[in-house]
Amino acid sequence: MNREEPKIRFFINGEVISVEPGMKVSGLLSGSHGVDMPCGGRHACGKCMVYAEGPFPAPSDTETRLLGEERIKQGIRLACFLETVPEGSIRALRNRNDSDETICLSADSNADTGQAAFTHPGTNSASRLYRRLGAAVDIGTTTVAASLHREGLPVGTKGAWNPQSVLGADVISRIDASLEGQAQKLADLVRGAVSQLLESLTERAGERMEEIETVVITGNTAMLYFLSGRNPECLSHAPFEADELFGIWTSGEDLGLGCKKAKVYLPRCISAFVGADITTALLGTGIRGTEHGTMMADVGTNGEIVLFRKDRMICCATAAGPAFEGAGLSCGMRGTDGAVDRVKWADGKWKVHVLGEENAAGICGSGVIDGVAGLLEIGLLDETGYLEEDVFFTGNVGLSAWDIRQIQLAKGAVRAGMETILLQAGLNSEDLDCLYVAGGFGSYMSVESAQRIGLLPKIDRQKIRICGNAALAGAERILNDSACEKEASALAAGAETVNLGGNEAFQDFYMEHMMFEE
Repeated sequence: MNREEPKIRFFINGEVISVEPGMKVSGLLSGSHGVDMPCGGRHACGKCMVYAEGPFPAPSDTETRLLGEERIKQGIRLACFLETVPEGSIRALRNRNDSDETICLSADSNADTGQAAFTHPGTNSASRLYRRLGAAVDIGTTTVAASLHREGLPVGTKGAWNPQSVLGADVISRIDASLEGQAQKLADLVRGAVSQLLESLTERAGERMEEIETVVITGNTAMLYFLSGRNPECLSHAPFEADELFGIWTSGEDLGLGCKKAKVYLPRCISAFVGADITTALLGTGIRGTEHGTMMADVGTNGEIVLFRKDRMICCATAAGPAFEGAGLSCGMRGTDGAVDRVKWADGKWKVHVLGEENAAGICGSGVIDGVAGLLEIGLLDETGYLEEDVFFTGNVGLSAWDIRQIQLAKGAVRAGMETILLQAGLNSEDLDCLYVAGGFGSYMSVESAQRIGLLPKIDRQKIRICGNAALAGAERILNDSACEKEASALAAGAETVNLGGNEAFQDFYMEHMMFEE
């Protein structure tokens, strides 16, 4: 039989594809059909929601528990449970673009059904909180993301640059700026960014920001210090012990936010440099300790890594810099329309994909990793990182020798952190049962390219699960499920932190993994 012949017709967002019956729908939802799967398809998070029509089998008890009967009546299913069937139709709830545009489809953009998109509000129906209007926010060092929820259903998600970058690209430089008299400016900048996102989201949803009742704001420890106006002096020197780990309720008014009447929860941080974003990311992915260990790496400006083995959880943080988020590079930009997000050398020339199908204006993190991998493959870049001259993938968009150096520093720091806590646990990367890659840009990163440049270890790719902005997903769970607040705090309290400052093993790994493999 000719394997090229179509087996069955299957529809995704109206596009007809030919697939074999019984294929997992979650495996088909990639690229332009991207859907959040923080748990990597383990039937744990309930995030991979789609509208499903056709002769699909009835939902199992587990799927029903994760979604709730009301949502199933609306035609919502979880892609990780579904298999392809003849004439089956799937409509994804999320767009590919992670730009300033709304990511979740709202009711008016799904006019044919009149249904709004939503995220999983927790698995314990007795503890769910269907507030009329709530929001979740993730304050990253380079970007800020927020999602708005109405009656437990998300109606929009939006992202923006963190404007604090004018005072420094990384956490350390901003701590220095705060101690040099810029504390109020740091607070005003991030408060303004959060308020602008919430105002935009509520306006699009036909609501008023002042009517938001509850907000859950996650972020690394320093970001929560800046937001709350606390003095970060304790984060600036050894022994690097935070005098506030949060896990507290406050108000929008006390934080200087536009939603003054809202109750605001700041989840518990793990340590001085392993923040609440990792606490909520663990909650968002639903990962637990395994026999040989499960690792989660949040690849961003402040690279944070967790190793969970049996009942022991070890974590660390390393300053990777903003290169992976498209900042600080000669042509770098966020993953918005006009960004090159895919690069490949084929047939003697560079082939690129540009978000929004527009002319290329710059290159985002996933494109950078592809580009570096491609340069290594064709020999224009050697293992030391030497690049003889600037390379342009399309038009004036490409990479310079300076850019390569920034990528080396970033990937060396992240990989060294991973290897250091593996050593602490007496493991090799090959021993891992699973590696989760969290962070906004990680949603679109090629695992093959990331392994080629040495950002990720060369383990079986089936063990690597891309889970997107798991920190925001975890904050959403706390927003909509009261039981998750206690669960998040327990996760943070039980973690051990490895301080990489002055750690000889980390320094050795850092020097080793700054290099590219031949």
